[in-house]
Parts: sequence; structure tokens; C-alpha cells
Amino acid sequence: MFTDRTDLQKEKIAIIAVKRPKEEIDVEELKGLVEALGGEVVQTVIQKRRAFSPSTYIGKGKTAEIDTENATLIVAYHPLSYSQKRNLEELTGLPVIDRTEVILEIFARRARTKEAKLQVELAKAYYQLSHLRGKGKELSRLGGGVGTRGPGETKTEVEARAIRRKIYKLREELEEVIKRQELIRKGRKKKNFKTVAIVGYTNVGKSTLVKALTRKDVFIKDIPFATLDVKTGSLYLDGETVLISDTVGFIRNLPHELIASFRATLSEVKEADLLLIVFDVSSEKLEEELRSVEQVLKKLKSWDKPKIFVANKIDKVIDSYERSEELYQLIAGKLPETDSPVVFISAKKGWGLDKLKEEIKKAIKLVSSAPAQGS
Repeated sequence: MFTDRTDLQKEKIAIIAVKRPKEEIDVEELKGLVEALGGEVVQTVIQKRRAFSPSTYIGKGKTAEIDTENATLIVAYHPLSYSQKRNLEELTGLPVIDRTEVILEIFARRARTKEAKLQVELAKAYYQLSHLRGKGKELSRLGGGVGTRGPGETKTEVEARAIRRKIYKLREELEEVIKRQELIRKGRKKKNFKTVAIVGYTNVGKSTLVKALTRKDVFIKDIPFATLDVKTGSLYLDGETVLISDTVGFIRNLPHELIASFRATLSEVKEADLLLIVFDVSSEKLEEELRSVEQVLKKLKSWDKPKIFVANKIDKVIDSYERSEELYQLIAGKLPETDSPVVFISAKKGWGLDKLKEEIKKAIKLVSSAPAQGS
């Protein structure tokens, strides 16, 4: 169940993680997410296993390594079932949450508009319902036979109905938002405006790029998921208006509750004529981050759209724009594909923006000259 302990201010956190064969995990990233909520990580316990323990996630013996004297809260790297969470809490005497809850709480804190708040509430409700289902199955199993129906089970069913009603209401409200967006998009199409969506891993400088290209005042902060609301600005190229939209940042194993709930925000990606896939060229985990972006775009059925790869933050690795050609070696073999153009920029310093505008102009011309779908 979604716990009150997601306010991690002053909490001392023990992170637990299972590393399965051939699986990439990033515990440092989870540590950063926890710290973004004000928590202090005092311990990390990683266990290599072929599979999660069905009852306790990490093995029961491994739980003995958790520093229950200093830690006040356990955060699990992977999503936990109701029984895994309950068993861990019983074994350690500490409350337990998982990475999904941490990300949902960050989203809740960053949400500014009604639309973003509705989407976060919906994601939380989906998460709560999935855990109540697990709780109901366990209570049914413990009930001891057909027809048994304890008070705990009845309470769970009542809670589940309440959450389903909440989900229905939130989805209705979001449908109204989506209808309004559709009207706006139809208006743009009538005016023949082309749309560009800026996408990428969280915290790679997407909002800074929107501001640099459009001079639109957008919220910029060096924190995970600073932008949850779509911000759209105008860029004028050869007398034509191109609309540039900033979107929510992606992350490795983005919880499916968020992809399902943020349909209104992510529709900007699905409807865009062109994608700018922004990445931090200085990131040590560049290949993994780009793979995560690719996976989300494929889930949205948007990976095959025209795209430009935008290598941002080049000022972190070179001292002048003239040296940007050297950076091809840095990203060699790390991009998911080689057919789309790559532009090196520093949105912060303004390096490479003219080159990026040229590439946007070329891509938009190709989109404009392409035959309409179904013709």
C-alpha cells in the first residue's frame, strides 16, 4: 500500500537491490532519487540472485545484513508485491517502500498544473489497486477454504471499490483534458504549424533547450523530473512557425503506472512531427540512458518518427564549440541508430543552436513534403 513514509525528510535509508544475471541496475540513480526527497542513504545491500525471492525479494539470510539500528526506512530497487513488503517489514521491524513509490512521490511534488496533478493521482491509484489485489489474494489464501470471508478481506474489497471509483473519476477528468488538447492540435493543423517534441532522459537539459530555442520562460532546475507539464513555445524558421514542446523526462524502467497515467502529457510525443532526442554527452551511463528512452518511445509507438539526436552539455567535455567534431568518437557506437542526424550543443552556453535550427528546418521540410498517411 502507498505509505506515508514517502516523505523522506530526515529518514535514514537502507537501499536493497537484487542483481539478476544480465540485468543492468543503477543503485546510484535510486540514491539520487531518494536524496531528491530529502532522505539520507546510510546503507546499500545488493544481492546477486537468479530471481527475486517470492516471499522477501532478497533472500531471508541477506535481510540480516540490513542495518536496523541506524536505518529508519528500507527502499527496494524493484517493485515489491504486497507479501514481499509485509514479510520484509516483519523480518526487519522497519517500514518498506519501493522505487516506484519514490518516483511517484517525486512526480507528486513536481506537479504544478491541474493536469499534472490528476495524472499523478491516477498513477498512485493504479499502484494502490495493484497492491490491494495482492493483499486480497493473500487474505483469500489464508482464509482456509471456499466461502471463508474474514473481516480483513471484506475491508480490502471495500478499499478496492473506492480506488476503482477514484480511478474512474480521474480518467473522466483526464479525458476532458485530452479532448481540449485535441481541439488545440486541430487548430494547429489548420494553421499548418509543425510540432517538435523534446524528449530524453530526466535531467539532460530539455527545459534549458526549450528556453534557448523559443525564449519561453520555463521552470529550470537541476533536479530529477523538474518538468511534468508540457511547455510549448514558438520557433520561427524561414517565416514558418514551428511549435517546440518540452515533455516529462524518462528514466530507466519508468513505472508502467506513469506511462498509463501520463497519456495526456505523452500525447504530445505521439502527435509530434519531429522528435529531438536530447542526451547528456558527458554522462557515464549514456548508452543505458538512450536505451531507456528508446524503450519508452517504442511503448508509445513513436520510435519510428523522424528524429534528431541532440548531444547536450558539450561544455562539460570541451572548452570551445570549434572542438565539437571531436565528440563523435565519444558517442561512437552508443546511439541506438545511425540514420538520424546528430547535433552537438550546449543549451546553457548557446553553442550549436544555429546548427540545430538548420537540422530542424531540413527535417520539417522533409515532413512537409512527405505524402499524408492514407493517401
